[in-house]
Amino acid sequence: MDLIALQIAAGIVILLLGRELSFLFSAAMAAFIGVRLTPLLPATLPSWGDTAFLAALAILAAALTLSDKRVGHYVCGFLVGGYVFSEFFAPGSLSIPILPFFVGSVLGALILGLLGDWAMIVVACLIGAYLIYGVLPLFGIAKTLAIAGIFIIGALAQVVIFQAQKHSER
Repeated sequence: MDLIALQIAAGIVILLLGRELSFLFSAAMAAFIGVRLTPLLPATLPSWGDTAFLAALAILAAALTLSDKRVGHYVCGFLVGGYVFSEFFAPGSLSIPILPFFVGSVLGALILGLLGDWAMIVVACLIGAYLIYGVLPLFGIAKTLAIAGIFIIGALAQVVIFQAQKHSER
């Protein structure tokens, strides 16, 4: 499967269901971080080694997120913060700047872990919109307005689902 198609699919799922499917959100972030780590793997690995590495990272992140809801928020925040700071300091690079990654990871874990579901909704919409942003064929203000609209649609969808779940629990 093409990496761009995977990025679009992950962006849409994270945008609309990031809080609900936080284990999938964490798995996707671990896989995107893993893509940046694959050049560091030994060249002697078999051809399927990179795929196995990415799958192992994604499964580990998903399992940690599924273990407990609060732990899931911290794990997801750690991965998202590291990914965002890596993209900010080395956009599109196939390496990870160590200090920004760890600073972003700690900040992300604290923000998502302490603020919970509402922070998860906002961060999931931001990451989903960011993943879609890179593949839109628009330019300038049109691209900015399209992404703002996509963010708002994702946030509304997640808030409606969150509120429906809260009302069904009563």
